[in-house]
Amino acid sequence: MAEAGAENSKEMVITFQDLDLPGRAMGPLPSGYNGFTWSASAWFMTRAFLSSFCPGSQIGLLNANGQDVTIESKALFDLKGLSLCALWKDKARVVVEGWAKGVRKYATTQTVSLGSTTHCALDYRDVDRVEIKPDGAHIVIGTITVLFQRNRSQPG
Repeated sequence: MAEAGAENSKEMVITFQDLDLPGRAMGPLPSGYNGFTWSASAWFMTRAFLSSFCPGSQIGLLNANGQDVTIESKALFDLKGLSLCALWKDKARVVVEGWAKGVRKYATTQTVSLGSTTHCALDYRDVDRVEIKPDGAHIVIGTITVLFQRNRSQPG
C-alpha cells in the first residue's frame, strides 16, 4: 500500500556517480548540481582518488580544505540521511544542521571513522539549508538522500 501523499513527493538519492569525468580526479561541483546551491568548499572526488581512502566508495563529495559544506534550495525539502567517511583523521566529529528561513531546526553530531562509511539516518523536515560541519577534518559524503514534496514551497 502506498504511503498517503507519496504521489506528491519525490525522493532523490544524490550519489555523485554522474561526476566521473575522464581526466579529472576532483574539482568543484557544477553550479546548480541536482538543483541545489552548494558552498565553494563542495568538491567531487572520483574513484581514482577516493577508493584508496573510503573502501567501497566510487565517487563522493569532499569538503575542500576541511571547510564546512552548505547545501541550499529555494524549495523546502526533507533530509532523510547521508553517508560519511573520514579522511586522514579517525573519530572525526561532524555536526549536521538543518535550517529553515535562517533558524536552526535540527542538529546531530556524528562520529565518523577513518576507512569506513558511517550511515546517518536523519529526519530533518521542511529545511531549506543543510550545513555539514566537520570541525576542520576532511570528510567524504558518499550519498545524500532528500525528499521533495510537490506543491510545497518556502513559507512566506
